[in-house]
Amino acid sequence: MPLVGAAIFAIVLPIFLILFNTSYITNSEWLYDYGWWRNDIANRTGLPADQLNRGADQIKEYFNNDAEFIYLRVDYAGTEVSLYKEREVLHMVDVKALMQSVFAITRWSGVALLLLLAIGLIVLKQDVFALLLRALKWSAIGTGAFLVSFGAIAAINFGWLFTQFHFLSFANDLWLLDPYNDYLIIMFPQQFFFEATLFIGLLTIIDFGLITAAARFARKRLG
Repeated sequence: MPLVGAAIFAIVLPIFLILFNTSYITNSEWLYDYGWWRNDIANRTGLPADQLNRGADQIKEYFNNDAEFIYLRVDYAGTEVSLYKEREVLHMVDVKALMQSVFAITRWSGVALLLLLAIGLIVLKQDVFALLLRALKWSAIGTGAFLVSFGAIAAINFGWLFTQFHFLSFANDLWLLDPYNDYLIIMFPQQFFFEATLFIGLLTIIDFGLITAAARFARKRLG
């Protein structure tokens, strides 16, 4: 039974870390600030940084509230306007559903990891840390192989990967937007998502390192 628990822990941990980092990135101000600068979004949209940030704040709030639709309002050339057209608003409904699924899976996978760790401490006492380190090793190897493969594909053809993600994640074609006229895709071009994906991968690697270091420290102190 302990080995089964360790295997479940090793499988659930990368799911939790990747989705946790996705949630963190999505709600982080620094990512949007970086994206505006990196992709020259102020010039591409005609919106100053403060209005871009105002729009980003509305998106983050939308992902975390109960509103069905987002009517993103900004000050454009001295006039407050609703920036997204109907197709963009409807696509954001699908994006919100996806993000709320990410938030929910993150919470429940985190609870599952804590329960597994608590049960291991009760049953195995300090011996749980040796098993935990084995689980972390195999989890890190599997996650590393996935991230390297995913990163290689993304580096070669992120556009293809991005398209496949949309085909798998959405049941309609509302995500097919005009990069010259639809502000949703002008504000968030593929480069924005490519670099956000790189940040998520990097944070996941750092998390594995920190968790492994903590487990080794606990084993030495309690072993």
